[in-house]
Amino acid sequence: SNTTIDDDNSTANEKIRLLDQGLRGNPFLRTKNNRRRVEEVDNDIYSSPAYWEEPHYRFSMDDALLYLDEKSALLHNISIVNVTVTERCLSTGEDDGKLTFFSAVGEFLSQIYGMDSVIINQFMYGIRGSSGSLQTGYLQNLETKERWGWTKQQLESYDGNDSIADWILRKIGALIMSLLAFFLITTVTSLIVRVLTSSGVVLMFPLFSFFRSLGMSGADERILALSYPWIGSARTAIANRQIHPQNHLIWAHVSKILLYYVMYEACQAAWSVVLYAKSIPEALPVWIYGLAMILEYFSMVFVRSAMSAHFFPRISLLYFLAYHLYFYSVPYGFFDVALIPLFMFLMHAMLYTILAFEVSSSSSGVISAETPREVYNKLSWPEWSAQLPSEWTMFLPLNARHIPLHDRVTDEVNGTQRNDVAPAVET
Repeated sequence: SNTTIDDDNSTANEKIRLLDQGLRGNPFLRTKNNRRRVEEVDNDIYSSPAYWEEPHYRFSMDDALLYLDEKSALLHNISIVNVTVTERCLSTGEDDGKLTFFSAVGEFLSQIYGMDSVIINQFMYGIRGSSGSLQTGYLQNLETKERWGWTKQQLESYDGNDSIADWILRKIGALIMSLLAFFLITTVTSLIVRVLTSSGVVLMFPLFSFFRSLGMSGADERILALSYPWIGSARTAIANRQIHPQNHLIWAHVSKILLYYVMYEACQAAWSVVLYAKSIPEALPVWIYGLAMILEYFSMVFVRSAMSAHFFPRISLLYFLAYHLYFYSVPYGFFDVALIPLFMFLMHAMLYTILAFEVSSSSSGVISAETPREVYNKLSWPEWSAQLPSEWTMFLPLNARHIPLHDRVTDEVNGTQRNDVAPAVET
């Protein structure tokens, strides 16, 4: 059923005729979830030319060959080989192999996360030179159009034949890259969350004005002005002094949101080239930045007590480092599948933070409407209450802690009570 065209015995016209008839080979690896062996039935699906019309993968040791169409490849006397590998062969080593518990689970999960990682590793370590050396290769998924590539030097760097000193240096480099990835991804995400939170609410003011024009008396702008004083105070000053119209302020904040979001997307594209500089699943950076966005919004809304501020960032860093150390330790692993346990562990950390720390702090009165956060940054200079702190203060460590009234130190001086607020507690 696998047809290989011999370039020495066929003219170019004959090759094209065979190509148009469908009796040809294709430069791809095809995988099918079929348990039958090809030899058992002469007229099975593998013998039908229509079966080969929709290949799954295409492999070449030269990147340029993947860009050639099939007719051009035949005209240039490029040998074409059909290879069919069943899923049972990939999981057990042979087409009629017996399934174990783990191989059965693997076949079941492959219906969810696909076969890309398995096929890529088969080519990485299965295609070798005459001396057994690893080879450069390029693979394309013809359904998703994703491309992967690797070089011989990249594979040899993961081969594990280095000295102990080289192994230690490689692990230290992986740790440094993981810490750098955590710093860059979380800081740029926290910055865009801050901008969306501070400037995005400006759109609520014209929306409330529209509601009032419809006769909705409950859409009072004073509620927004008290909730977001950095915008409400500015709108009040504009109305009193009338230097410029109100829409100037709105469009200024909208322009700021647009600019910062474009910068955020540009950072994703630029930093992914540096942080994930090898073949990866196409959507991997998007998923990682999405997880960072979830962490930042969770921290903004729920991380309010001192214990939560101490626990949640550290456990998030631990999980993030674990995933990236795995990422930098193998040439191509189950990176997309590993995101599932990473997400589950982060969800567990979020639930534990709320149930173990935030609920008890809220019940005891440490967290309340008057003191929304137990720990905060205390600046050495005064700031207007209607102004947001500068953006660079995001990177300051927490240096102050709110002490409830009943926990403050008191003593009696000359028959009168004197309250001494406990000094700031560094966290």
